[in-house]
Parts: sequence; structure tokens; C-alpha cells
Amino acid sequence: MHRILFLQIIVSFFSILPCDASSQHATGPIEVEARKWSRDKQRNIVYSDWMPFRTQTVAGLPFRLRPDSLTSVTGAWQGLRFRATGFFRTEVRDGRHWMVDPEGYAFLAAALNSVRRESSPQQKRSYAEKFGDELAWMSAVRDLMDRSGLNMLGSWSDTAVIRRFNRRYPERAIPYSTQLSMLAGYAQQRRRQDTVTKDWPVPAFIFEPVFAAFCRQRAETQLSGSRDDRWLTGHFSDNELPFQTPMLRDLLRIADEQSAGYRAAIQWVRTQGLDTLVISPSEEERFAGHVTSVYYETVSRAIKAADPNHLYFGSRLHAAAKNNPAVLEACARHADVISINYYGNWAVTDAEAVRWSALPKPFMITEFYTKAEDSGLPNITGAGWLVRTQRDRAAHYQHFCLKLLTIPNAVGWHWFRYQDNDPLDPLSDPSNNDSNKGVIDNRYNPYLELTEGMRALNAIRYGWAIRYLQTMPVK
Repeated sequence: MHRILFLQIIVSFFSILPCDASSQHATGPIEVEARKWSRDKQRNIVYSDWMPFRTQTVAGLPFRLRPDSLTSVTGAWQGLRFRATGFFRTEVRDGRHWMVDPEGYAFLAAALNSVRRESSPQQKRSYAEKFGDELAWMSAVRDLMDRSGLNMLGSWSDTAVIRRFNRRYPERAIPYSTQLSMLAGYAQQRRRQDTVTKDWPVPAFIFEPVFAAFCRQRAETQLSGSRDDRWLTGHFSDNELPFQTPMLRDLLRIADEQSAGYRAAIQWVRTQGLDTLVISPSEEERFAGHVTSVYYETVSRAIKAADPNHLYFGSRLHAAAKNNPAVLEACARHADVISINYYGNWAVTDAEAVRWSALPKPFMITEFYTKAEDSGLPNITGAGWLVRTQRDRAAHYQHFCLKLLTIPNAVGWHWFRYQDNDPLDPLSDPSNNDSNKGVIDNRYNPYLELTEGMRALNAIRYGWAIRYLQTMPVK
């Protein structure tokens, strides 16, 4: 019954009942044109034709919400307070999940990824002209966050500079997270050490006994200096690991007894009484759950042993893995917050909203973005959809986040990313190097229409989440 009611509420997102007296100028949803990004069967990048998408903006809501009353440092909500522990944690109240800041205030993450200095000639010149040193740059980042209503920095940000800034200016401290790249780092090391392993799928390395020791050492090395840092929110263990099917077939294809992953796949097949010549999709899903259960137990144990004070955010699930019930269940058993990188739709679908709302843990969207034609960049690479203008990017941000906040265990989102790609960057990844992903351009100038649109949404996110919650049955 709860799932049916919740789906009805989600479907009502675009028809939120009659307007009250203060909403007489509301316009309702607008249409934004976009081109879907995808790959064809040969993995070539292709865009769809321009298509209109119904888009709910803050200005078009059928009622007005007052700006949230926020704490000055973390951007947490003063309207709801829990027990303060001095660190970020999670809490559930009246059916809604929250992150909680060190002072005990309810916290929804509006974050920005990849806040770091890039390496193109133009980016280096502009950095030197505008800032000169790291702390001046990070102060400008904090100003940008304040203007945009953002309250956290996500993966691949310059944690060393963030920590220096936070120590120097605690009244302006920036909540942040770390990216540990545990399995990715271990697989890379193994492939360098032993060329036999170079073609093994990444999940094959999970079952090697040395992997657990590697994770413990990496956690101890990288986390020992930050376990008492009140501004650290938590840790990601990896990014977009290939946890989608056909993982079982891939591991069986190794056909080498030296591979612990191959031996684990054979053992699982025998235990399940399966025929390796006829592996069904449901069996592939269950095996993915088995593999990820071993992975999440291994990495979470290492992280919590080195740092029991902060949250574990999972591994940024993507593609089909983010909707595999067995993978989600495995992650939920070990992560404090499930992280999901999201592309392929204009917003989270109703089916995904129902599926993820049934999880016993909160989740965050840890990548999403659109890119605009008016940036002047080629905008070929990167999975974000293409829109025409920065105003359209702002509209999509509002639509995506308004929909996300209707899900009672969604505790935030991370925009990908801080700065645009520069096609002239000699060190950039050729597969992802020419797009308008940033909230700033390559001269460190903000896209004002985008950041103003972000601020309009972020200023009401707590009030919107509570208002929507009041229409839902309490779990």
C-alpha cells in the first residue's frame, strides 16, 4: 500500500494541486529543449534531435516557499535539530532521512564535484591572475558556494587545500568528502605487477586476499590525519565500478585457476547448482549481489577501522548497477549513504523513486549535469544532455532537485562539476575533455544564470522536502 501511495504522490509532482493565494502568478511547468547523449552499438557518441522536456522550476511552483533559515557555516537547516556529536551522521525522523551536521542540524547536501586546479594554459593563467595562492582561490570557492546556495564539496576536490582553508578560517569552513579509489587503485597496481592480469575484469580482484590488506593500508594512510575533522562529511571508496552484468560470464571467461575471481565464480556456480552454458539474467543479478557484498564488506571494514567518526558513502553506482536490487541491498548493508551517479533521464524516474525509497538507507545523487550550446564549447564528450542556454541548465537543475526531494530518503545531490573542460588541456582525458560541465568557465568566471538558478532552488530545499513529506504516509 505504501508503495502505491508513494507512486501516486511522485506522479503528482507536475500537478501539485490548487494554488494558494500567494501563487496567483505561478506559471506551472515550462518546456526546455534538450538533446539526449548516448552511444551507439559501436560505442560512438550520438545525440538525439532536439526534444522538449516538461520542466518544473521554482518560479513555476503553485505556491511560494520562504527561504530556509540556515546555519552560517554548513548551510544546515535551523528548523530541525538532532543530538550533536561533533561529526556528520544520518538520522530518520517522521519517515524522512537526513544527514546531520556536527552541531546536530538537519543537512541536505547541495554539493559540487572536482573543485581543484586544472592544468590547461588558459586555466593556469587565469588562476594566477585572479588568485595567486591556494587560500585566496579557496576563499573564492567559498564565495561561489555562498552565492549558489551550495554547502559541500564532493569527489576529486583538493582536500589538502580545503583542510588548510578550514583550519585558517573555521568561521567559513567548507564541508567536504574524500575519494579513496580502493578497488580501482588495487586493480591498477596488480596489472602493473603482473601482465597476466591486465585483461581481467576489475571485479576479479575483489576476491584476492591481498585486496583486504591493501584497503586497510590505504585507509590508514589516507584517513589517519582526518578522523577528528569535524568538516569532513565522509568517504567514497571508488567511482563507477563495473558492477553491471554480465559479471558472472566475465569472471568465468578468465578460465585461469590463478585468478581468485575465477575461482569464486566457479564456486558460486557450483553452490547454486547452475549450468554455466545457460546463465539467466536473474542469476547474473544475484551474482552481482554476491560480488558487491564481498566488496562493500571489505572496504567498509577498512574505512571504519581507520575512521569510525565519518560516514561511508559507497562507490557511486551507475548504469544498470544502480537499479540492481541485489547490488543495492549489498551496498545498503555496509554503507551509511548509498551514492548514485545519474545520467540518461531528465530526472529520476517514478520507478526509480519507488525502488530507492524502499531502501533502508539514505541515498545521494553524486553526479548529474547538463551542458549548454551558448558556452561555445564543442560539448561532444560527457554523458550530460545538451541544452541551449545557461538559463536552461538552471531550469534543469531545479527540476531535477525538486523531483529528487520528493523521495524521503534522498539526502542530497552533487553537480558534476566545478569547472568546464578545456579542449586545449594537454593532460585531459581524450574521452571526456570538451564540455560545458562547470559552474565556472575556464577563466574562473561563474555562469551567473546557472548559479542564480541553483541558489533559488537551494534556498528552499528544506522547506520543499518537508512540505512534500507532509503529503506522504509515514513509514
